[in-house]
Amino acid sequence: MKISLILISILVCFGCVSCDKVNNPIQSEQIIVSNRKVLLEDYTGHQCGNCPNAARTAEQLSAQYGANLVVIAVHAGFFTKLNAPDFVTSYTCQVGNDWDAASGGFGISSAGNPNGMVNRKDNGSGLIQKETKWGSSIAKALQAPDLCDMWLTLNYNTISNTLNTTVKTKFKKTYGSNTKLSVVLTEDSIIGPQKDYTQNPDVITNYVFMHMLREGINGSWGDPLKYAPIKYADSVTLSYNNFQVNAVKYKPNNLYVVAFVYDATTKEILEVEKAKVIK
Repeated sequence: MKISLILISILVCFGCVSCDKVNNPIQSEQIIVSNRKVLLEDYTGHQCGNCPNAARTAEQLSAQYGANLVVIAVHAGFFTKLNAPDFVTSYTCQVGNDWDAASGGFGISSAGNPNGMVNRKDNGSGLIQKETKWGSSIAKALQAPDLCDMWLTLNYNTISNTLNTTVKTKFKKTYGSNTKLSVVLTEDSIIGPQKDYTQNPDVITNYVFMHMLREGINGSWGDPLKYAPIKYADSVTLSYNNFQVNAVKYKPNNLYVVAFVYDATTKEILEVEKAKVIK
């Protein structure tokens, strides 16, 4: 009887040790990191014959990473110029021009489109990079510390075409720099001509543009969000009400709000969220 009790006690002890191994804190941390979202900015233009390949890469990555990847197609630079009879519609906007500017912006088109950025950070392949580097940069960015959570609440009035946007940000870790919040409008499924060197003839008249940057809801560089030092569980809510949507120029059913938090000094994007204007 005593021997049986001793054997049972030993087995219970081993069971406790095994349970401790299953509940490894590293496993929990990996699950949290996998929920992080990353922003890919694709700088493009309708007269850039190599840009459709980059757009296809962005679509493939979007399908691969799903909700963990947000894409913005920024039309800016030399290849966005108008040229009749094919290219008579401009897809540029003030926000995209400011982001692309050589002074004060990132100077992407100066490096030659197509080019882009992943979280506006050098993930080992340079800050400005070709589409062949986007996949590896996104994979690395998804492993970075998950600094904050974001929630978007949208309310669109279909009669007045006004949009109310509320962005709540809650920090999950301490952070030692000032942060800002940018909120922009993007649009899918825009039909228009696009040069594509893989096609013959090389002008596609009914090309489908996706993730197109349309305009800023709070300007080109956003608003201050939280000043350092930022503590764990600090929370900020910012609202932008009665934003007038141009329902003639845009199709509200194809519009999205993209909001992202970024470091005010380095401009590195810390978190991004996206929501459809009309669900």
